[in-house]
Amino acid sequence: MLTHKKQFLIKAYKKIISKVQSDALYKKTLYRYDNTLYFRNTPLDINPKKNLVLAGSGKASLAMGRAILPYLSQEPDKSLFISPSEAPEAQFHVLPGDHPIPGENSLRAGISMHSFIDSLNEDDVMLYFLSGGSSSLMEMPVQGLGIDDIRKTTQTCLARGLNIYEINTLRGALSLVKAGQLARSCKARCYVFVLSDVMGNDLSVIGSGPFYPPNTSPEKIAEIINKFKLHTFLSSRVIEVLTSYDDMVREPHVPHYLIGSNMDLMQAAETFCFDHGIKPMTFPESLFGEAQQAGKMIADMLKLYTGDKPVCMIFGGETTVTLNDHPGLGGRAQELALTALSDLKNIPNITLLSTGSDGMDGVGGAAGAVVSNETYKKALKLGLSMEEHLKNHDSYHFHQQCDSMIKTGYSGTNVGDLVMGLIVDG
Repeated sequence: MLTHKKQFLIKAYKKIISKVQSDALYKKTLYRYDNTLYFRNTPLDINPKKNLVLAGSGKASLAMGRAILPYLSQEPDKSLFISPSEAPEAQFHVLPGDHPIPGENSLRAGISMHSFIDSLNEDDVMLYFLSGGSSSLMEMPVQGLGIDDIRKTTQTCLARGLNIYEINTLRGALSLVKAGQLARSCKARCYVFVLSDVMGNDLSVIGSGPFYPPNTSPEKIAEIINKFKLHTFLSSRVIEVLTSYDDMVREPHVPHYLIGSNMDLMQAAETFCFDHGIKPMTFPESLFGEAQQAGKMIADMLKLYTGDKPVCMIFGGETTVTLNDHPGLGGRAQELALTALSDLKNIPNITLLSTGSDGMDGVGGAAGAVVSNETYKKALKLGLSMEEHLKNHDSYHFHQQCDSMIKTGYSGTNVGDLVMGLIVDG
């Protein structure tokens, strides 16, 4: 069963991802009775005499919108989705956004969504589908700033290693479509369905909380600026907007319903292991901080394990990568895998998979990587230095040459990252 460990873990990843698709998650949270839609035991007041509007933003928003259709008692009257998908979506009106760095597409998408929401009235009921990636895909800067300011700010935050809480705190203060701003513009009855890629599932952070009151303050913003010395890296006008942020205005309450999170990903991985006779050891919300530090921690845990085999250690969460001045290509999952390999290179009975659930790890087009002693042997034959690729944050080109990369394209879901460390006898 485990003679082809690499293929086994890739098969596991694909099966696990299928369990955190919107349709699978809706089966656990939604049902319709007597033409009323329920989220668990909560009825949603969707009056058939009113116009039904579907809208959404984020990597998984289109899949979330498609999967809701069988639960509705009426066809939507109009729609708008902001997505990285380039394929035409006949069911919905779709606009592309830029990811992971916001650009002109994001600006057009943000302005369009703001106008779309503002055009709704009391005769409309809107279901909004929000997932990670929305922060970059949809943008409309506050007065005095342009999309270049947002782009440079985002690039700086990512390069300096800010976590998602810190990045989205700053993003919210610079935007008219984040931090509850869309709720302020919305006159329709609105329900927001959320797929979380954020540890702790803070609704003000997921997608920068376009319909949720911001959980921030001038004090928090000042703390982040000082912590990362952002005065040195950001323009004076961006710093001025951030330091003049007013947290006194509160947006109207909009119900939010969490349909899935990284815990669902962990549970799906556990179930897969049980089904294949492998003991799972699960460590929820254990992926955080620098990807290289997390990779070393995981490698140490795998090396020190002395219990029964086969066993699979399962880790969930999301790390960061602080870049140097001239980085190569890669993503946090690929960098974690390469770091772990540097410590596990001489251990033949350990195979490690490190992936993002969205299928897109960084800008290199990979979902992640799967590595083992065989990967190290191939790197030696090719004359590749793990240390140099890690130093240059160029894990993409290492995995590309060693055939350790996993490429899937956008998966249709987005619930954080998954690492599986498989230990077998031998």
